[in-house]
Amino acid sequence: MNLLLDNWIPVQKNGIPETISLKRLLCQDEDWHLCLPRDDMELAALQLVVCLVQVVFMPDNAKQLKKNNVELMLEADYDTAIESYKDWFDLLHPTQPFMQTKNVNSEKDAKWASLQKLFVGLPEKTAPAIAFFNTGNEIQLCSLGLAAIALFQQATNGFGLGSHFYSVGLKGLMPLTTLIYDSKDSLRPNIWKNILHKEFLQTETSLLDSITTFEPSWVKPISFDKRKPESTHRISLLRGLFWQPAKVKLTIENGLATGFFKKTSPSYTKYYWEHPHTPINVLRLVQNDQEESPYLKARDDSPLWGQMLELLYSKKTDEEGVSAALVVQQFQTVFRSKTLHLAVGAYVRGGSIEKLAGRKHEIYSLPSGWEKQTAEMKQLINYGLDAQSILNTAVYNFG
Repeated sequence: MNLLLDNWIPVQKNGIPETISLKRLLCQDEDWHLCLPRDDMELAALQLVVCLVQVVFMPDNAKQLKKNNVELMLEADYDTAIESYKDWFDLLHPTQPFMQTKNVNSEKDAKWASLQKLFVGLPEKTAPAIAFFNTGNEIQLCSLGLAAIALFQQATNGFGLGSHFYSVGLKGLMPLTTLIYDSKDSLRPNIWKNILHKEFLQTETSLLDSITTFEPSWVKPISFDKRKPESTHRISLLRGLFWQPAKVKLTIENGLATGFFKKTSPSYTKYYWEHPHTPINVLRLVQNDQEESPYLKARDDSPLWGQMLELLYSKKTDEEGVSAALVVQQFQTVFRSKTLHLAVGAYVRGGSIEKLAGRKHEIYSLPSGWEKQTAEMKQLINYGLDAQSILNTAVYNFG
């Protein structure tokens, strides 16, 4: 199953579900909308498609990005662009399967885990605990497309697959994700609104500078030697967006995923990476203090809208505070007169490295001109947080 060739994107049109290919999504004018059973998995599917389009079809400048947003891609152009990437996005590739490790495939050197453990927030089959009223045997098999989404979500926005001996993603445990997403619009233009053009990346970031490692981690493994950590300053956009620190291999029967093998994999990096989909404290990013992560996370004691200013506004390099994700920053310049529809999602860490206190996935809409209303928004947020505090205290005292 190849993410660049086959039907795997779960969508619906007029209430009828279907799986379509990336080529059909980008080259045909159809009113598709994502269709998955959980809001966090829909955001993961959106992010996975965005990452694919970002690395394979990156536009050169804002003009080209706007053109791609309104015009369909020619099928011949699609076929040409994917030619050098096809082998890297195949879940069943014999030597380099997508986001997997080829030789982790038996109980001799790895542990088998139930498929459900890949789906963040659900209890594993062997676990006695119950999360969000779910049981341990709800997901026993799934399509390869859904397995690809789960693999990507676990590696990018989830937590470790076990103790501290299992590595987590490039952004650490459960970072917050923000993407442009208007649920009333079809999927194709929503994708392009999240694609960063080359001029923006060259001007505003160092993500395209000094690249020495281009291949994804399942083609060229990341460093598992503590003495030789991998420098994230030298990795490609592709390697960073699809960073997979875990050694896993899907088990497949009759074309369906049924579980996976996992092997302990403490990996080592130096320097934080400016992920384009997560709000980041730029000052902490530059200082690179390993005790002070720059990536914004959701808080269990605060609603997502309580962090709204951190999702929307940017600080200078020498200023304290969290800056909006790069996709939001670019939207403000390229689509400045448009209403901002923002999909925000994160998991909230529980008492240990592999437990959740909750999951938060929401959509916000701000009309044009919102960028000039900083003071008013801050005041409204403070009013809301004060009201929440009063209500929480009242409910606690009543209980």
